Amino acid sequence: MSAPALPRLGICHAPDGAANLREVFRAARDLCVPVILVDARVAAAHPDLVALASRILECHVLPETDVPETNAELVTGLGLAGVTTFHDDELERADALDRLVRRAPAPAVAAPWDKLVQRQVLHAAGLSAVRAEAVDSAEDLHRAYAALGGSCVLKPRRAAGGRGIAFLDGWDDIAAHVAARRVWDGMLLETRIPAAPHPSGTPWLGSLISVETVSAGSRRVHLGVLDKLPVAVGRHEGPEGTDAVNVQGDILPSALPAGLLDRARELTGRVLDALEVRDRVTHTELLLTPAGLEVMEVNGRLAGHTARLFRLVGAPDPVRTALAAALGGEPNATAAPEGTAAGLFPTFRDRTGTVRTQLRPRDLRELHGVQAVDELARDGDEKAALQYRMANLTVRADDRPGLDHAVTRVLATLTEGFADPAGIPDTHPDACAAAAPDPDTTMEQPRCV
Repeated sequence: MSAPALPRLGICHAPDGAANLREVFRAARDLCVPVILVDARVAAAHPDLVALASRILECHVLPETDVPETNAELVTGLGLAGVTTFHDDELERADALDRLVRRAPAPAVAAPWDKLVQRQVLHAAGLSAVRAEAVDSAEDLHRAYAALGGSCVLKPRRAAGGRGIAFLDGWDDIAAHVAARRVWDGMLLETRIPAAPHPSGTPWLGSLISVETVSAGSRRVHLGVLDKLPVAVGRHEGPEGTDAVNVQGDILPSALPAGLLDRARELTGRVLDALEVRDRVTHTELLLTPAGLEVMEVNGRLAGHTARLFRLVGAPDPVRTALAAALGGEPNATAAPEGTAAGLFPTFRDRTGTVRTQLRPRDLRELHGVQAVDELARDGDEKAALQYRMANLTVRADDRPGLDHAVTRVLATLTEGFADPAGIPDTHPDACAAAAPDPDTTMEQPRCV
């Protein structure tokens, strides 16, 4: 007797998502038939993408449109059980197509991945102290800043990876930004919450943490809580007067105290409830502040760079978990990870010019705990070639003290090899033994480099 046919799952795909085609292919084995859906504009911008995808998976090009429902006839004819994505830019398209193939009603919260909608919903629910205003013109920025005042952040309502952000601390900053910016549509201005240092006292840990969650209906399982390296902020180094903002690494699991970990999970669950999130893996970013945890944003897809960390510690593959969630499967309670892992991608402090280094990949691979070196800036490269990253590598250890020591050594090696401290605090091997700062009196602002 033949085995029942696997369900067919549509995946709206574009380059640089949180899962590549190979990861999707492996994760889908014995679970579903992935059907890759590529917007015609994406296919035109990346001419080899469709040919590459078609070698290993079924692939279809969607006609160019900003109204996903116009692709209803094509998509509903593919026999899909659902549609999902691993790319932030494809979330709205995937959600609209998923409702079409499932014949599902519109969600209770329209546009849940719009950061302004998130701010409004979470502030009204008492889950966030941040206030926000829509900005679509220079006049809107003046009006919004007059209403909010103080230190604020101007950011796109829909974007990922720190793109398009500007930190504004007064009317002088407002005037300079208005003079530099040319495109205004789809922005928001929000109040800026002061950050507190990580309570572990590890000097190279930042104030952001993230919670990765799988939701099946309203049931949620938190896959893990991750620490972050500090966010590097280059003031006025982005296009049109924006700031260059780069995340520099993730660590699994978090070293937060047990009580704070519980609060992070509980807050994330309440946030996802308020946004009516269903049937997906989400990446929720929280900020450590003197007043407690603050919600920064919720992303409706797997976080980039993190799946490899879950695999390194023997946890279930988040890519497979995301595929199962999109099919309506029940989330499984996950076992405790075996060991600890970090993904490091520190950026250059000085973003101009070319790379000067004699550091080689094998120099990093020989360091204790380093598992893989995926990228390393080479001598003579333009620093922009790797999005200003020195390297992109993974580290593993059996316990958190061992991981902290290994990460400290890696950061020190990169600092020496590039003669650039990369915006990371003191990485001397003895620095991790420093006393933890008092979170009630010490606040860490975004690190300006």
